[in-house]
Amino acid sequence: MFLNIAYITKVNIASLNGGEGTGGNVTVMKKISNAKGDEFAYVSGQALRRYMKETLMQLGEPISSVDENGNPTFMDEGKFLKLNKKIDEETKKKIFKSVCDLDLFGYMLPQGGRRWSPVKVTPMISILPYKGEYDYLTRKQKVEDESKKSGNIVQIEIDTLNFMRGNMMINIAHIGNEVDEYTYEIKEILTNEEKNKRLNLLLKAIKNFNGGAKQARNLEDISPKFIVIAKQKTGNPFLLNALSVDIDGNINIENIKEALKEYEVEDIKIGISKGIFTNEDDVKKSFENVTTVADAINHFKDLLKVINDESN
Repeated sequence: MFLNIAYITKVNIASLNGGEGTGGNVTVMKKISNAKGDEFAYVSGQALRRYMKETLMQLGEPISSVDENGNPTFMDEGKFLKLNKKIDEETKKKIFKSVCDLDLFGYMLPQGGRRWSPVKVTPMISILPYKGEYDYLTRKQKVEDESKKSGNIVQIEIDTLNFMRGNMMINIAHIGNEVDEYTYEIKEILTNEEKNKRLNLLLKAIKNFNGGAKQARNLEDISPKFIVIAKQKTGNPFLLNALSVDIDGNINIENIKEALKEYEVEDIKIGISKGIFTNEDDVKKSFENVTTVADAINHFKDLLKVINDESN
């Protein structure tokens, strides 16, 4: 069973993911180009997973860290436990119970042992092209003669007044379970109650999603402003290419309708934030029971508990 979460967020002024430096006094952001040569800002999947982990930490959940040699570590009964060798079953249970990110996002240990990630993400890509805009900073230089103070001007690429889209796919059957990558045998590690709590925590983090580069002076909200959540049997992110917004801020409703018509889902919820999209009223009229983003996410809280109750 999967949760397919497709979303659109709004960018005001941001440089959410830095690109490789070009030299000189220009700080670039990550971009991709289409066949016409138009450039689009994007935030890598690695960065988004990092931002999600930091959001989980802000919500009070302990997450793993790394030591000076790059080995994963986590706190266990007040002590740091280093995962620098192949782990036994007892340590594996401690990993799952102690830190949520190694359960949700997987791991690969230096001396053997790895876990597939139950949570998969697409990079977040801007819907409208990058317009070539910059922010400017002054990099101060220390001089012996105070009367000759000077500084270098630094250019920072920024994406402005744009929309970005992304997709998350959660394999809820793998949360709290170990999965053999060869035989696909599933071994339960967390209890059903612990699994449900962890899924609820992940949904809460998605609702409060935040992060990005240059946040000290370009603080940005990357939480979903339009969201479609589908419970489905397979992990196909069929909504990924259905989400778009035109230059007037209208969501393309027909593309979403067509995608939902072609793909069978067991349950679906749509949420939209007020005052972001021009055709907000049309969206609410075009789909059943459109609600707020928070309510759409909360609709799937305790999902694992419901599934377990039904199977019993």
